[in-house]
Amino acid sequence: MREIRREVTAVAGTKTLAWIGETLHHVSPDSTLFGQYSEVFDAVEVSPRGELVALMAHTGTTGLLLSADGRPIRELTRSGYQAEAYRYPLVLCTLPDGRTGLIHCPDEYNRLEIDVAETGERLTDGPVREPSDFFHSRLAVSPSGRYLLSAGWVWHPWCAAAVYDLEKALAEPTTLDSVGDVFTQIGLVQAEVAGACFVGEDVVISTSTEENDPDGPDDLAPTMLARWSTTTRSFVWRRRLDLPAGDVVPFAGDFLALYDHPRLYDGATGDLLAEWPDLPTGHAEGPIVWSESFSGPTRVAVDEIRRRFAVTDGERTTVVHLG
Repeated sequence: MREIRREVTAVAGTKTLAWIGETLHHVSPDSTLFGQYSEVFDAVEVSPRGELVALMAHTGTTGLLLSADGRPIRELTRSGYQAEAYRYPLVLCTLPDGRTGLIHCPDEYNRLEIDVAETGERLTDGPVREPSDFFHSRLAVSPSGRYLLSAGWVWHPWCAAAVYDLEKALAEPTTLDSVGDVFTQIGLVQAEVAGACFVGEDVVISTSTEENDPDGPDDLAPTMLARWSTTTRSFVWRRRLDLPAGDVVPFAGDFLALYDHPRLYDGATGDLLAEWPDLPTGHAEGPIVWSESFSGPTRVAVDEIRRRFAVTDGERTTVVHLG
């Protein structure tokens, strides 16, 4: 995949970026859509159909759900326990009945809830919940809407990932409370997870530079990329890297690694396709960012349909168009 062209614009004070339809929006003081919120919020999530937008404070407790034209719908919140340390857990998705859903942790750091986004109707109420001690973060939903990914962490601290079947979760909310079985299935007990994302219905994982647990299995190693199949529950491929991958985000069947600068990898093989060393993206290696949240996916917005991505350094934004 080759670069066709790039566009560079000066937008001062940008906190983060989002594509809504064909338009790139900046969360910045001069933004017509988000300007009034730019002092408070530094993270953004757009619904699959583009009709709803959620703004969050990455290392805070507050959020706001908006319509795509900027009309406030309702306030959001999350547990304050260790919130200053790690990225706000929230994702918008399409529910099986066609409504837009919101998955987040509004009450407890370790308890996932599924709402109807606009109304706040809670779809996971009812049964007694006893969630595992896991800090959910960097939530994502697979393209079909079937699976939920949480790339969070456990104390003290160790970054890990869990995958959930959303169809089962809506029928039995308690299935959102266990993570141990998933750790074993993906082989993540021994390797720390720097980043994870869906490529199709599979999960791509990047590991950190931390040494493995010597008592765990050896499926994964430090500084590695791997693709795990949700169908076969096995690895499709694994690749050792010279440079950590950090956060990873999907890109039209492939994916971008965001540690230091964007690198594009082939989703089918894990091969490096292209990289942009002149576009800095920070050095986050997991959900725990403290005050350094301006890194990785905060700096990058992907438009998979039109095969382009944008990167900001806070003052200047570059849009890269790929063929």
